[in-house]
Amino acid sequence: MTTIGGRYTLLERVGSGAMGVVWRARDEVLAREVAVKQLVTGDHQRAMREARNAARLHHPHAIAVFDVVGNDEEEPWIVMEYLPSQSLSALIAEKGTLKPAQAARVGGFVASALAAAHSAGLVHRDIKPGNVLIGHDGTVKITDFGISKSSGDGTLTDTGMISGTPAYLAPEVARGEQPGEASDVFSLGAMIYTAIEGESVYGPSDNSFGLLYRAASGQLRDAKNAGELTPLLTRLLAVDQEERPTAQEAADLLAASPQPSQPLVLPPQLPKRKLPNRRILVVLSLIGLLAVGGGAAAAYWNGTGTDVPVNQGSFPSDPGARYFSAAEAAYFVENHYAMLPSAADVAWRNLHGKASEPQEKYVARWATYQSVKCSPSSVPVRSEGPNWVVTVDLMLQTTKGEQQTGTYEAVVAAVSNEMKIVSIMQTR
Repeated sequence: MTTIGGRYTLLERVGSGAMGVVWRARDEVLAREVAVKQLVTGDHQRAMREARNAARLHHPHAIAVFDVVGNDEEEPWIVMEYLPSQSLSALIAEKGTLKPAQAARVGGFVASALAAAHSAGLVHRDIKPGNVLIGHDGTVKITDFGISKSSGDGTLTDTGMISGTPAYLAPEVARGEQPGEASDVFSLGAMIYTAIEGESVYGPSDNSFGLLYRAASGQLRDAKNAGELTPLLTRLLAVDQEERPTAQEAADLLAASPQPSQPLVLPPQLPKRKLPNRRILVVLSLIGLLAVGGGAAAAYWNGTGTDVPVNQGSFPSDPGARYFSAAEAAYFVENHYAMLPSAADVAWRNLHGKASEPQEKYVARWATYQSVKCSPSSVPVRSEGPNWVVTVDLMLQTTKGEQQTGTYEAVVAAVSNEMKIVSIMQTR
């Protein structure tokens, strides 16, 4: 097997495109699976820009970047979070178009990630179904920051080249204007439109120049199957960018839209990766409403396959609140421990309330450990009021070579619309 940077062992090729090839790999240092993107352009500057931009964004609905391997003389590799998934475009091609409520749920997660990106001064510039991943556990994440632009990048289109995919370009970008936050919102709307209608908002075409012409002239098609989502979709796709909502407003509006009574049809589990029972139960738990706004309460399910929601009345009714699924909470906890002990300063940011402590003390404590291995417990994720309780098994090795094992319950809560670990208790 090929090892990159003396650390990342390539296991299998999982995707490819015009800009590079993506591999599933194993991080031999942290004993975890990662995705490694091999850029075939030979453009080291582009690789560094993608990694630098993506690394600025820490959000549960955006693929995280961990590392870059290579130098000016070598082909660059970008090491990222690995999510067993299919792209939204592949899912539509395989399963057909989405119902409006399903598309709104996916779009709401993408919008929340875009809002975080915009707050960090980052414009994605290529939001489309091919850059939205749907995990086998229902997780939704945006990826591919290859042509993204941060406030410190300067102008990346001085040559006159239009960056982005014609079928999802905002009219002003198709006319040659610089992409901005509003154009990301338009692309979000175009992505949702395609998910529902099965074609571009500019109509079907194999001719990119034809799409660009219709985009530049604002020749949009009316949605036929969007139902109650039509008014919001019309706002997202407004030709006048001043009439579009911000990404955060879009996230709030999509979260307040009618949510699906059935989850998005998920791709089959990969035969090479046998998932533990807890994750299977998590997938079953997604049958309920995952996030609702307005006056309704969020209904989270107990993961047993029954039709009775638990703790329904104890959820807040704030229409601006964000709700996270059991699968997202489980991944958040596992990723937290995956950062330890080497990135304790970063992991510390995941803590809040009773779980928190001074950063210096936290980093110093984890500096006494050589390795941390986190494994999903057989205990399914359960709800505790508006919070999730995730059970994990930890195997720790100190710098003195001592082995420590234990089972821990981490309580995950939404704090200022972000997931935080608010309590950690050892159960055995």
